[in-house]
Amino acid sequence: MKNRTNPFIVLLAVLFLLVSGLPASAQYIDGGNQHTVFLSTKKEVWTMGKNEYGELGDSTFARRIYPVKVKGLPPIDFVSRGYKHTLAVDHQGRVWTWGWNNYGQLGAELPLDYNYPQLVDGVKDAIAVEGGHWHSLALLKDGRVMSWGHNFYGELGNGNREHTEVPTFVEGLKDIVKIASVGYFSLALDKNGQLWSWGSNAYGNLGDGTTELKKVPVSVQGMTDVLDMATGWHHAIAVKKDGSVWVWGDNPYGQLGTGDYEDLHLPTKLQNLPNAKKVACGSWHTMMLDENDRVWTWGRNENGMLGNNSEINSTLPVQLDLENIKDIGGGCFQSIAIDHNNDIFVWGENWNGQLGIGNYRRQLTPTKALLNFENEFQLSDEHLRNVENETLMALGLEDVILARQSNDNAGTDHAFTQQLGLVSNFVKYNKKFLLSFFLNIFLIWSLLNVRKKLVREVS
Repeated sequence: MKNRTNPFIVLLAVLFLLVSGLPASAQYIDGGNQHTVFLSTKKEVWTMGKNEYGELGDSTFARRIYPVKVKGLPPIDFVSRGYKHTLAVDHQGRVWTWGWNNYGQLGAELPLDYNYPQLVDGVKDAIAVEGGHWHSLALLKDGRVMSWGHNFYGELGNGNREHTEVPTFVEGLKDIVKIASVGYFSLALDKNGQLWSWGSNAYGNLGDGTTELKKVPVSVQGMTDVLDMATGWHHAIAVKKDGSVWVWGDNPYGQLGTGDYEDLHLPTKLQNLPNAKKVACGSWHTMMLDENDRVWTWGRNENGMLGNNSEINSTLPVQLDLENIKDIGGGCFQSIAIDHNNDIFVWGENWNGQLGIGNYRRQLTPTKALLNFENEFQLSDEHLRNVENETLMALGLEDVILARQSNDNAGTDHAFTQQLGLVSNFVKYNKKFLLSFFLNIFLIWSLLNVRKKLVREVS
C-alpha cells in the first residue's frame, strides 16, 4: 500500500483517543516476560501469568491462568510492566510497584521481592511509569523523568553506572511527554517531538549512529516531529506526525520490518505501510496500529506472537484479521489489543497463563480474553469448553465443574457398557473354546492335587 502523507494525522490521533475513551497519556495494557497487566475503565488493575517473584501483586507466588484483581490499590491511571515486576500510577500521582527486586527496581528500602503493591518513596506527581528489564522510570507532571534500579549500562541516565533503589532524576531532560523502556535502554519524547535515548547501545538501538552506551540522554538522529515510540529488547520504533514509521537497532528476528536481518544504527523509514498512529513492542517483535484501526505485526514468531496463524518469523509487516482496534501492547512472548467494544484480544505464548484465557494453550491468532476492558468476565461456550477447572473455581462456577464431572462419568459408564458388550459377544461366539479351556484348567488342577497327595503318602 502506498504511503500517504496526511497533514491532519495529529488531529486524527487526538480525536481517536478522545472518542475511544483513552486519555493521550494513558497505558492500559502491557506484557512482561510471562505475565500481563490490564487497567480497566474502573481504574482497577488485573494481572495474570507467571508469579514466581510476586509480579502479579495478588499476595501469592502462584501463577494464574485467569485475570486476578490486584487488591490494596487506590484508583489507578497508568500501568506498566518490567521483566518480572509491575508498576502503577494512582490518581494522586503516586507510584506503586511489586514483583522482582534484585536491583532495587521496586524502589523499596528493603532488598526484598514484594508480592503485593508497595509505595515508592521520593516520587510525587507522576503521570506515567515504565519498567525496563531491571530498572524503572517515572514521568512527572512537570516533564522531568526519574529512574531507579539496575544501571550497569547507564540505563538510569543519571551520569553513572551504579545501581540504586533510590529514585533520581535523569540528567538533562525537560518537557517530556512520554517514556518507553523494555530492555537495558530507554527513550523519552519531549513536547516538541524530539526523541531522546540512553543506556545500552550494543546494536545501535540508541539511534545515534554509534554502538557505545550512553550514561545520559542523547538525541536520536533525525527523530523530530515524533508522535509515538516504543522499545523492544534492543530495538526501537517511532511514528512521526505525518504517520511514517521509523525503526533502528537489533534485527536477528526481522523485528525492524525491513525485509532482512541487518541491524540499523540510525533510524530508517519503513516503506509500503499505511499511516500509523500507535506502535508497541515485545522483546523481539513489533506492532503497529494504523489510521484505519488495523493491526500490523512483524519479527519473532516461534511462539505465535505475531498472530498470523503461523510460527514463522516475519521480516516484513503482516496485517492481522483484527478490526476496530483502539490500543495495542506487547510482552516478551505475547501480544494484546483492545477494540472499540472494549473487548480484549490476546495471542502468543501461554506457558504460564499470561494470556488470561483460563488455560495454558498457545494462541496463534487473536483470542478474546476472559476479562473485558470494563471488568466483566465473558465466558463464551468456547471458553467454557477450554478453561481449566481451577479457573472455574476461581470464578465461582462450580456448577460447570459438576456438569463436566457428570459428563465424564457418563462417558466412563458408556465405555464400561461397550466393554461389557464386547465380552458378551466373545462368550456368545466362543462357547466351545471356553468350555474346553476351563475343562483343561480343571483337569490340570485335579492332577496336581493327586500328585501332592501321592507324595505325602510315600513320605
